[in-house]
Amino acid sequence: MTNDVAGCHAVLHLDRLAANLAMARSILGTGGRILGVVKANAYGHGALAVSRALERAGIDGLAVDSLDEGMDLRREGIASPILVMNPLCPGDASPMIAAGLTATVSDAEAAEALQSAARRAGRPAGVHVRVRSDGAGLGADRGDVAFLLRRVRGFANLRLDGLFTHMIGPYRDDPVQIGREVAGFRTLIDRLPADVPKPPFVHAVTSPGLFNAPGARFDMVRLGAVLYGIRMVEAGGAPFPFRPVMELVSRVAHLCRLEPGDDIGYSPGARRRNEGRSGGRAAMIPVGYADLPFLLRFRDSAVLIRGRRAPLIGEAFMGKVLADVTDIPEAALGDEAVFVGTQGIETITVEDIGKANGIRPSAILMLGPRVARRSVGQVGGEE
Repeated sequence: MTNDVAGCHAVLHLDRLAANLAMARSILGTGGRILGVVKANAYGHGALAVSRALERAGIDGLAVDSLDEGMDLRREGIASPILVMNPLCPGDASPMIAAGLTATVSDAEAAEALQSAARRAGRPAGVHVRVRSDGAGLGADRGDVAFLLRRVRGFANLRLDGLFTHMIGPYRDDPVQIGREVAGFRTLIDRLPADVPKPPFVHAVTSPGLFNAPGARFDMVRLGAVLYGIRMVEAGGAPFPFRPVMELVSRVAHLCRLEPGDDIGYSPGARRRNEGRSGGRAAMIPVGYADLPFLLRFRDSAVLIRGRRAPLIGEAFMGKVLADVTDIPEAALGDEAVFVGTQGIETITVEDIGKANGIRPSAILMLGPRVARRSVGQVGGEE
């Protein structure tokens, strides 16, 4: 990982992304379809680059949160089926259809708006119905689902493609809650009236559930974190055969002496303590909380310099942070500083950072706009 650019840059390993997709397919076995979740700029990895790579690798479809995210991908030539997972706002029906996106509905009003827009456009609109599990506000109540499915099926211009839920238990790694949510969803499906056949694609499992909710795989799974090599739950220590796709790298831009009492941040408490020795050295790295938001309140964090851990000290500024390199006397200007990734035999992962800072590991790579991304590795027939 070398680059002469100052500031922070992200290295996206597209070959690892494709390998992670292949690994997920091997876990699912034959017949299991996968929606690649590329919401929130593909968890910070870059939605367009990721979507293109997943298309080349044979993904079955993509999933985003919002209409805007789906439209952006369509404008850039992404042709795969795209499910917009947030429930449809009636005013978004026409652009949803124009972009050829699959809508999520959780109430009859949204279904009616979509039908009206589809009729005006003269083209069918794909629909997935979202049903609430334990999470409040995450879909239609179970008692309303049969009516909603019947309503959607009754519209001439709507095509009922799927039924899905979003479970909470897998993210808590709670087997009791997982069992309750899976049983509730299965019961709902099994008790659908005879005039309301099961839609072609039923899905409930997301990345954590790939390990701790195998009984809920149904026809399709929605995978985001595991495709990016991010482990969300321990799942009883189950093996995690997925590789991190992104590395975050910067460089040492300045070296300075450190003395007890030196200010290393804005707050009154951000002063270097007297730790029984005078002298020391800090490396200034031109990366701050505007680039890596977790730096705003970091705890027990480090970067890798010359293959060793250099603890971050004080408080991050908007565009810079200090690392203590007192114990790395050979540290020099221009040295690579790795925030996430491997250098020598040392590795820093998003799981390490998340655990130390009380942050979900999938949030660590939500990068600021100044962070440049570059892709390495080939996928499929890529030139």
